[in-house]
This record gives sequence, structure tokens and C-alpha cells, in this order.
Amino acid sequence: MTLLIGTVILFGAAFPYLVYLAGITFGRRPDPVPLLHALPFISIIIPAYNEEAIIPERIRNIAQSEYPSDRYEVIIIDDASTDHTRERAESALEGHGITGVVLTNKERQGTNRSFNRGIREAHADVMVTTGADVFFEPGAVGIVVSRLLSDPEIGAVCADMRPLIRDNAGTTVKRERAYRDYYGLMCRWESAVDSTFNFNGGLVAFKKGAVTRIRERKGSDDANTAFEVIRNGKRAVYEITALVYEDIPEQQKSQSQQKIRRAKRLIEATLANLDLLEQNRTFSRVFYPLRIWINVVSPALFVSGVVLVLAGIALQSLLAAALLAIVILGFIGSGKNIISVFILTQYYLLRGLLNLGRETVIWESTSKKS
Repeated sequence: MTLLIGTVILFGAAFPYLVYLAGITFGRRPDPVPLLHALPFISIIIPAYNEEAIIPERIRNIAQSEYPSDRYEVIIIDDASTDHTRERAESALEGHGITGVVLTNKERQGTNRSFNRGIREAHADVMVTTGADVFFEPGAVGIVVSRLLSDPEIGAVCADMRPLIRDNAGTTVKRERAYRDYYGLMCRWESAVDSTFNFNGGLVAFKKGAVTRIRERKGSDDANTAFEVIRNGKRAVYEITALVYEDIPEQQKSQSQQKIRRAKRLIEATLANLDLLEQNRTFSRVFYPLRIWINVVSPALFVSGVVLVLAGIALQSLLAAALLAIVILGFIGSGKNIISVFILTQYYLLRGLLNLGRETVIWESTSKKS
């Protein structure tokens, strides 16, 4: 009986993922992006904290974008850095002939507040938020802006963020790539039907009227941007053909800290916008409940189910239970398949749930410092 109950609970943990697997396989897909020939003027907003080593390269990456240089401004918010981030950023902007400004917070404010300051200072009707430690593919900005303006019902668009692949990529990078493959497809299906709030902060474009400010105290800036758009009756869309790359921490401990922090902030945003369940739209009736299940319910069900299954098998054979535990650990260690991604996701989400009371408004950069 213990084994049976554990199996049923495990199925409950996996159920929303199976729904998404069916949607990815058989569900609606978005139409191709109708690329604009006349691109609008945009404001690119970048918060930065102690990024002196990477900010010149980040600005060079923007300068090398296919987006016309006379059609954007760059607003960098230096969040009270203790290094030379401001000086390096100003020098890089001037060196590449980019119209821009570096604003400095007198004390640490965190990502959300820094973005809000940039939004207030922006001159464009289309804004792009991004990080100081990610890199666009040349056409990525044009793609998300074109998708954004292709439909008056779309209020925000997010690019697909991928791990930056270097020579001899380690396990953390391979594991993140496997996770991102499935994550992006889930968001694409949601976007094709209605909306997704599972944005990432690598590249988000939104219309000024759709987002006036990002919620500062609860949740991640990317998810809260999407929620704000949905609250205003617009669609929040994930564009899988626009690619952004980020450096993944090479050490398992550093990546785990990053993933747990992101999980915690995502869960905060998920629970802080429950009023949207009252909207009469597919997002509120289908996708949001499924995401609540995934982010809040599934982790506890998964752990409970595994414990009960192992206990049930152990009652029959301790050796069999030990072998199953070794197999589970083997899947986790491989990091290259969907099962390992599922197991690790439950771990990160559970740790995020346990950390809900901790303050993470102020972030620490995980980008390379040399």
C-alpha cells in the first residue's frame, strides 16, 4: 500500500509536466515573426552591480547588434557598485558612439528598483530590459521588437535565454542546456495559446503603456513584467527564435545558489498575483493553475512520493530500495536527460519554497569577473 500511495503521489507531481509535454507535441505553435523593416526607437535598460570586467564587452555586444544604432538609447543603472563599473560603462558607450547614460544609485536598490528607475528615465515607447552579463545574438532585439509590434494585443515579449557554450563545457552547462530546451518549448506553447509569465531577464521588450512599473518587493523582475502586462489585459509572449546567452557558473555550488534564488523569486511572483486567476481567459483558467501546481505543489509531492516509494520497496527488499536510490542519484548526476532535469527542478523549487522568508531583493552577480 505504501508503494502504491507513493506512486500515485509521484504521478500527481508529474501531471502538469505531462500536460505540457502533450501541449508541446500536439498543441498550437506561434506564427513566424513578421520582421519590421522600419524599427522603432527603443530604450535599453541595464542594471549593473560590480560588472567592471564584463560591462565593456556587454556594450560592445549591443553595438554589434543588427538593430540600427540611431534607433536606441542605453540606460545603465549602476547599483552602488564598489568597483569601476560606472567609469567602464561610460567609456564603452562613448567609444562605440552609443547614445546613453549611466545613472548611479546612492545605495543598493536591487534589480527591480533599478529597472523602475530606468523606466522613469526612458524616452522611448518601447523599452528593452536586459542584464549586464548576457549577450544577444545580432538579430535578437529586432526579432522581439517585431513580435511585440506585430499584434496590438501583445504587451511584452521575452527572448529565449541559453547557456553560453565554451570549449570543454562542464556538467553545469550541459544540465542547464537540457533544462532550457524544455523550458522554452513550454513557454512557446503557452504564448501561442495566450500568455506566459515564465519570462527570463536576458531580453524582455515591452510597450510603455503595458508596463508602468515592475513590482519591487515580491518576485523576479521578468515574471513581474509579464504579470503586469497580463493584468492590463494584454498578452505576454515568449519568442523562442530570439536568442540570448548567459554564462553559467562552472561550480555546482554556485549554480545551485543561482537556481535556488531564481526559483524563490519565481515562486514569490507566482503567489503574489493570484488575483489574475479571476480573469476570464485561457491563461487564468489553464496555464496559471498549472504553473502554480508546478512551482508550489509538485516539489512537495515529488519528495513525499519518492520517500514513500523507497519505503514501500524497502519493506520488500532493502537491496532493491538502495539500488533505486543509486539509479535516481545517477540520473541527477548525468544532467543530460529530461528525467534528471525534472528531479533537479523539484529540488531547486523545494529549496526556493523553503527560502520564501529570506530577503533576496538585493542580488549578487554570477557573471565572470575576469
